Formats: sequence, structure tokens, C-alpha cells
Amino acid sequence: MMGDLEVYIDVQKCIEVARVVKSLNINVDSFTNTEYYPPATDDPIRVASYFFFMVAIDHRTSRPSRRFEGIVCGKYYKGSDLLYRLGMIRYQEDPNFFSADRMEKVTTDEIRRWLSVKKPYYTCIWDPDTRALLLRDAACKLNMKYSGNPLKILEREDVKCWLSRLSEFLAYSDPVAKKSFLLIKFLERRGLIGEVESSQLEVPVDNHLTRIALRVGIVVPNEELMNLIRAGVEVSDEVDILVRLAVRKAFSIVCEHARIRPTHLDDLLWSLGRTCCTKERPVCIYGCNIVGECPTKYIVSKCDNTCVFIEVCNAAKYGKSEKIYEHTKINTWYY
Repeated sequence: MMGDLEVYIDVQKCIEVARVVKSLNINVDSFTNTEYYPPATDDPIRVASYFFFMVAIDHRTSRPSRRFEGIVCGKYYKGSDLLYRLGMIRYQEDPNFFSADRMEKVTTDEIRRWLSVKKPYYTCIWDPDTRALLLRDAACKLNMKYSGNPLKILEREDVKCWLSRLSEFLAYSDPVAKKSFLLIKFLERRGLIGEVESSQLEVPVDNHLTRIALRVGIVVPNEELMNLIRAGVEVSDEVDILVRLAVRKAFSIVCEHARIRPTHLDDLLWSLGRTCCTKERPVCIYGCNIVGECPTKYIVSKCDNTCVFIEVCNAAKYGKSEKIYEHTKINTWYY
């Protein structure tokens, strides 16, 4: 609740969604595909450093007027796929680039040269100056407090302690802890930290998860907040946090009833938001237009070219998916 802006959690709808989730056989990503991530046999500190610094800058890659997309080695990539592809190319060329000593000195020009493509036209990731700042801040504090080793941040098996430590880094200062839970997910899946108690985990909430939550109906904004969302105006940090905290709590209820780890559910939700439940062309209205490999079909084999939540989705039921989408928050490094 914030003034006249309120968002509610529909617990019964969470339980309905949980039933669907429980019926699915979700295949989780091992994050060992060397197109995007370091090989499983590489040095643990070097691998952890790659994930620590890449997640630190894993936020909005595009602007409404300029998409972050392009062709690398003959293959098309966009968004975070392009970010991590360029990350791995740099890692393969120079693994020490992702050391704290190197990142302390990274410049905006280096970010521009690294995170840009020339085909089919030149495009560079937006806010390279902010990303350089986040990397330098992270590297400086990592060197000062943890001897340059990100695994030392997560030495104790206490997620609250981890979140507190990570929040000291600008890149990981989001009160909803999207990047923090994403980093934990990566490191746990790669076996770089021990398995975390499921009850201590949350889904890393970004725009994709928020869109799904609003459309399905597990979170319900009041009329004032819904009008603000429909208007498409950039919301304040306070409103953004209000909504995403509600989304995080709602998916926590889903996980509890579905008996699934939040990080496993996130694999499905994030992929779904990028392929099926997109902002502009939700599959429930336009049908499936994926050509070639579909990451969602890998995660959940039970797919008949429609959304797995179509039977319980409020927006799909009333044909309003196009009119329901996440709040506008473009200028952020939280997600």
C-alpha cells in the first residue's frame, strides 16, 4: 500500500497456478552452455567472478527506440542472450578480464567496445557509463572486503546474510534483490555453493515475471495503480518496489503449494515472458511465432504452442492480454 496505490495478492489464484506448475515436468538449466557461460571444468573463483560481474550489469539492455540485438559469428542474438554471448567471447579471449583487479579500472569506452555489435547495423548496450560505474564499485568493494573472491561473500549458508552483504554493492542494491537471487541461482546450479534451503529462496523479479503475474492475476493492482500502469509513464522506485515485492510474495505462495524451488520456477517464468507472454505479442492472442529452437519447449516439454497457464490466466480468459502488462520502469539498474 502506498497512498492511493495498492496491490493485492490473490491467494486462490496462486493456488490455481501452483496446480498447473505441479503438473509440469520442468527441466532446469545447468548453465554450462559455453556459448554463454564458462566451461564446467574451469577454476571455481574465475567462474564465480564471471557470474558476479556479468549479473552486476544484467539489467535493461535495450531502450524503446533502440534494441540491443545483432549478429555474432553468424548467429542472431538479442537482449541478455547477446549480453552473455559477448561476455563469453571476452572471457574466452581474456579470462582475467573478469578479475576484480581488472574491473576496478574498467572504463566507459571499454564497455562500449565490448558490448556492441556491428551487424546488421551498429548497436551498443545502453548506459555503458552506468555499467562501468557498477563494475568498478563491485570490484573495489570485492577487493577491499573479500580479497577479490566473490565466493567469500557466500561462505555461510545463510541467505539473509548473503543478501545483506550483496546489498552493499551498488549493482546488487535492489530492495527486491533481483540480481542477488539470480546470482545465487547461477552459483548454486553450477555447484559453486552448496544447495540452499528452498524456503530461503525467492524468484528474481524482473519485468517478465511482473507481466506474467499481472496477466495471470496472482497480483491485482487497484484502479489507481492500474491506470498508472496503462498510462505507460515511468513510475518511481517506490512504486516499482511495491509492485515487485507483491509479485515476489505471490510467486513464493505458488512455489509453496507447487512444492517447487523458486529458482526452478524462475527458469520457466523468465523463458515464458521472453517467448510466449511477451508484452507486444502474447501467444494466447497471436499464436506461437517461434521459428527454430524454443527455450520454453526445452524447459517444459508439455507444450502445444500455447501458454502453459492459459487455462488459469485471467487476461487470456477475457481476451485482455494485450491490455495488461508490467508497469513502466526503464531507467533502473535493478533489473
